[in-house]
Amino acid sequence: MFSSRCFLAAVCVASGLAPAVLTAASGKEYFVPFTPETVSIGYFPRDKAPVLTVPSGATVRIDGGGGARWGTGDPDAWLKENGVTTTVAESPGLAETVRVLKEVKRIDGVSTGHLLVGPIAVEGAEPGDSLEVRILSVVPRIPFGTVSTLPGKGGIPDLVPRPWTRVVMIDLKRNVGIFEPGVEVPLAPFMGVMGTLPPESDGPIRRSSAPGVFGGNLDCKELVAGTTLFLPVFSKGGLFFTGDSHGAQGDGEVTVSALETANTCTLQFIVHKGKTLKAPRAETPTHFITFGLDPDLNKAMRMAITETNDFLGELKGYDFFRAFTLSSLAVDFRVTQVVDGTVGIHGMIPKKLFVQDKFSYWAEPSVPVVASAP
Repeated sequence: MFSSRCFLAAVCVASGLAPAVLTAASGKEYFVPFTPETVSIGYFPRDKAPVLTVPSGATVRIDGGGGARWGTGDPDAWLKENGVTTTVAESPGLAETVRVLKEVKRIDGVSTGHLLVGPIAVEGAEPGDSLEVRILSVVPRIPFGTVSTLPGKGGIPDLVPRPWTRVVMIDLKRNVGIFEPGVEVPLAPFMGVMGTLPPESDGPIRRSSAPGVFGGNLDCKELVAGTTLFLPVFSKGGLFFTGDSHGAQGDGEVTVSALETANTCTLQFIVHKGKTLKAPRAETPTHFITFGLDPDLNKAMRMAITETNDFLGELKGYDFFRAFTLSSLAVDFRVTQVVDGTVGIHGMIPKKLFVQDKFSYWAEPSVPVVASAP
């Protein structure tokens, strides 16, 4: 019998450490609004004080922003031109995004990028620990999203002739994005960026565009409600950031964007003392997930394979040959995204392979990914 924390317990077994003791949430839900004070644009600030400090086990609701591509123009004119009947004044998510873009403090050399909320500090987290992030819900909070690309960007950068943006209306009641009449994209909202503060070795100014061993801009479509993300901790408190709200995305994110919108996410944070990870990992009701990250897709694949082999060794005591063989037989290695400078591969390890093992988990396979709008 494996505990609900078997993904970290495998690390404990390998290191000889006792399983982590989880701190239950007190029932209080904390909240971080989307304001110029809670947001940083395009980078992870090393000198920013936590916008919130919570105990391990706490649940936090976080408002994100984004979704519009109006630049310095008139937001309401842009909305009207693109068929959005909602005005800025009628949408808190849009109004907050307009305010943040006007008032947020920027730094030299970083004028654009992801709208990141944070940092959120979790008491007890220290370098060498792991931070478990349970994704309880992710809900769009504006009625549309955008998909865009630019010449020189995306998975086929040499073939993009001009800048291009398409607005996709969101129907929360039916859980779809309306691509065009007769074509609807199922919603699967997630946060493209979720990570701890990057290690100091990443430099004094770490842009948010590329993911890393700290997580960040993973752009992994599996990180929806009901999934757990495990992140290495490099700073006291962990210092968690999130942003880059997505309504839906295909593996690859080939244009350089998903359905870019504004989400409210609710997350639970749990510290695992002394449980050191080399890279992010994730878990769903049905799969374990490993990640490979590198500017070279072949090297990202190599990392994903070795992370998978290592995990199978931790979980089942497999040597290299048994782990590598099972990886080839039964693990799906998917292209996460190819557009962030550092590209990604994620390995999907089915729990059903282990027919004699019982894995308990906090979420059911049928967990909804969209609830009623806040």
